[in-house]
Amino acid sequence: MRLPMNRRRFLRLFYIFLFLTVIPVVLHAQRSNGGDPLSLRIAGSINALFLPAPDVWVLMAEDNSREAGVPERMGISIPADFNILNSGEWLTSENGTRVWHLKLTAEGAIGLGLYFSHYQLEPGARLYVYSADKSHIIGAFTDANNAPGGLFATEVVKGDCIIIEYSGPAGSRERPPFEISSVLYVYRPMLFPGDARNTQGAGSCQVNTACPEGNEYRDEIRSVVRILIRNGLASYWCTGTIMNNSASDYTPYLLTADHCARSGNGNYSSPADVAQWIFYFLYESPECGGGTVLPNKTLTGAVKVASSTLTGNDGSDFYLLRLNDNIPPAYEPYYSGWDISGQLVSSGVSIHHPAGDVKKISTYTKPLTNSQWGSSPGTHFRVGWSQTVSGHGTTEGGSSGSPLLNSRGKVIGTLTGGESSCSNLTGFDFYGKLAYSWTSNGSDDTMRLKPWLDPLNTGLVELNGSYNALQVVARFKADTSVIAVGSSIGFTDLSIGNPNSWRWEFEGGEPASSNTANPGTVSYNRLGVYTVKLFVTNEYSADSLIREEYIHVVPEVFPNPSVSELFVYLGMESADPVTIHIYNSLGQIMFQRTGWQVGNRFEHIDCSAWPAGLYVVEVRNVVHSYTRKFLKTSR
Repeated sequence: MRLPMNRRRFLRLFYIFLFLTVIPVVLHAQRSNGGDPLSLRIAGSINALFLPAPDVWVLMAEDNSREAGVPERMGISIPADFNILNSGEWLTSENGTRVWHLKLTAEGAIGLGLYFSHYQLEPGARLYVYSADKSHIIGAFTDANNAPGGLFATEVVKGDCIIIEYSGPAGSRERPPFEISSVLYVYRPMLFPGDARNTQGAGSCQVNTACPEGNEYRDEIRSVVRILIRNGLASYWCTGTIMNNSASDYTPYLLTADHCARSGNGNYSSPADVAQWIFYFLYESPECGGGTVLPNKTLTGAVKVASSTLTGNDGSDFYLLRLNDNIPPAYEPYYSGWDISGQLVSSGVSIHHPAGDVKKISTYTKPLTNSQWGSSPGTHFRVGWSQTVSGHGTTEGGSSGSPLLNSRGKVIGTLTGGESSCSNLTGFDFYGKLAYSWTSNGSDDTMRLKPWLDPLNTGLVELNGSYNALQVVARFKADTSVIAVGSSIGFTDLSIGNPNSWRWEFEGGEPASSNTANPGTVSYNRLGVYTVKLFVTNEYSADSLIREEYIHVVPEVFPNPSVSELFVYLGMESADPVTIHIYNSLGQIMFQRTGWQVGNRFEHIDCSAWPAGLYVVEVRNVVHSYTRKFLKTSR
């Protein structure tokens, strides 16, 4: 039987909100600031601009005919020229802010990504990108994402229809803050945050790094990243490794394969292309047998510092990058160690992203052999993979550039290619030797690893990996995240890395900010949901922790329990009209006041005639709803 509306509403309040539960969800990516697009609260539809979709069958046929040693193509870019003056439309949010939107549709796409030129946002401007169903949101991107040359790119957003939202600061200039120069059309299957692991990515024999095979390599797993390569209009998947160096200065060097930067026709990624490569950290499943994909953590842009060769592929096939940004502590980067002895070790693993899928691990238990890929002897290790408890890991397209590790977790090679697959478990793969990449590809520093990974010229044959011991990490705790209006919360700094400066920002709090390590108590005198920010620095680095909608300030109900009267305290100030309802255990409304403007801060309610029992007090304003329990007694 369908319950009456009032009772259904009460039961929903009574059972769901009996204990206040707060689960904020914010997807952070590419050094973004999080938050929600303003358009999520704007009524009305946005007209879509339709892009010409490429012929996927032609692309697939081209991929199938490509020779070995070419990276895994996953998408093609559609040229564009969009900005806030020549496309899109403007809407007004509920707070009066004018917001620009551009809705793009490319039929049949698995996902869409954006490449920007002339990206120069002003302070206070915010840019979001999200799927049409609003299930995948990235941003806010701000002036912190400005880079020399004005190039920027976003990770792929789910689906064949995405929305770009931009809001500028008051008095912003008329000049467009960015140009969307092309739109990446993804035609190969890929997983997005929250997606369940499916069978459309890597082969079924592959082994997730969460499986027992990864237990001895947990640190090294954190050093491996998925790379979204741009080369002209084509985009590819490859794998890379964050590398340590003898200066232990944690320069964000990333090692991958030279052929990852070279397309099927032999053209190399230009410096502008590399400035728009996207690096996915911690792109993995938390479960051995599947599970969902974790939220993306990405960085955009790098510069090439060295590679094995400028023509062909006759060397050891390495490509060393320096990321444009230091890697944030939240990405948990591990800087892998290396071994350049060239020994033919008998066991170890490779960690990689086959077909661009979540991170996998393949195991070898037989000695490596000397081999080559081109005509130069001794450039590569040959490896065969072994059956393990969770599967029989191999490699696939997208694994290119991944590290070959010895049993002590040190990088000894980078993947060029081979014949192994889930349908050819005994096929061999070939990894360019670090021992050859060190000095043997050429005499110039741009063709050797040694000047970059041993900048102190120590002559070390091997170096341990390390987490960044110099990096400051912002952390804090609050006494509670839910308080009655008019109360105070204590905040304690838990940052590590010996910070020497602090900046707290307490939205809705008094005081509103603090520059001390431990700011003590902060009072909240207005109903609402508020953000807390902490910025810390030490002599080497800076970090921030932003907890969106962290503090929930709710009405106070007293005395509780009560015999004859109760007061609902709504705070010292409010500009919003408030509605109060009180329900009994049957869902019946015992009291209501609609559209009441808070003035005297208290609502006095006579409950002397009510039966004893448990009641729910519901307070609503324009944005939020709050519930509190109230016990009425007979004496």
